[in-house]
Amino acid sequence: MKSPSIIVAGGTNLDIKSRIAGKTVPGTSNPGWTETSPGGVGRNIAENLARLGADVKLLTVIGEDAAGDRLRRAARAAGIDTSLMLQRKGATGTYNVTLDSGGQMLIGVSDMSLIDAMKPGDINARKEALAAADLLVADGNLPFPCLKALALIAKRGERPLVLDPVSVPKAKRLLPLLKEGLQIAALTPNRDELGELVGAPVKNERDLQRAAVRLHDLGVGIVLVGLGADGSFLSSAEGGQHFIAARKGSTIKDVTGGGDAMVAGFAYALAVGKSAEMAARKGQELAARAVRSMSNVAAGGKGGR
Repeated sequence: MKSPSIIVAGGTNLDIKSRIAGKTVPGTSNPGWTETSPGGVGRNIAENLARLGADVKLLTVIGEDAAGDRLRRAARAAGIDTSLMLQRKGATGTYNVTLDSGGQMLIGVSDMSLIDAMKPGDINARKEALAAADLLVADGNLPFPCLKALALIAKRGERPLVLDPVSVPKAKRLLPLLKEGLQIAALTPNRDELGELVGAPVKNERDLQRAAVRLHDLGVGIVLVGLGADGSFLSSAEGGQHFIAARKGSTIKDVTGGGDAMVAGFAYALAVGKSAEMAARKGQELAARAVRSMSNVAAGGKGGR
């Protein structure tokens, strides 16, 4: 089977991850450890896709600094095509996260100023490559004008576009896009991001079902909601609604990157022609592998080409 061609447009940054060794004590110094590694929603999705065997390109911005050089080298080593990557003056983005001893996030701070400065021209200058891909993935780190430019290219080229909101604040960037009626193949929010998109809290199963239908009415074909330890909720405009149970197994080590792995598995399966339900199950499989490792991506796969 031919490897699917997928382009991911979104954030790349240096992750600075700290983990508290014992009980968390607010307002004071806690013993623990810190490490740095390549990260960013778009970058994590791209590496997962490369590990699955996709022909994946990453459209992102890095700084003209040591961190940017490190991220470019790491992307190539992971099997990601960096020919669409932009490098500009300024500091490469960072994501600083603190985890408790159980691997759950306490707080995270992102500095994505270079991504925030992207212009629609950065997207349109690469429209030929984007229009030639089998599937496009974008994350909410992109400014709204860039997201719109990407959605228009996807529409004109009849290429499916998968959008990941990234966070509650950045989910707001997707609202004008949805209201403009541009067709979105799939949207992958978590529960809180879904609430932001529909303007109402999502607390139970009925809320999930109603919120997904509202997004379908705005032109979203598939809604895949990450529910953490509860698995995910899938709603397809054509295939109905399903809950996908979380994979059972070993203890969760680090939740960082679990959602990104879910999006990658889901997008890959869609790109090779799987049904929405089968794609959602592939996403759940990858998410489980990611959170049960200390890495930002799911363990295993090809990588490094």
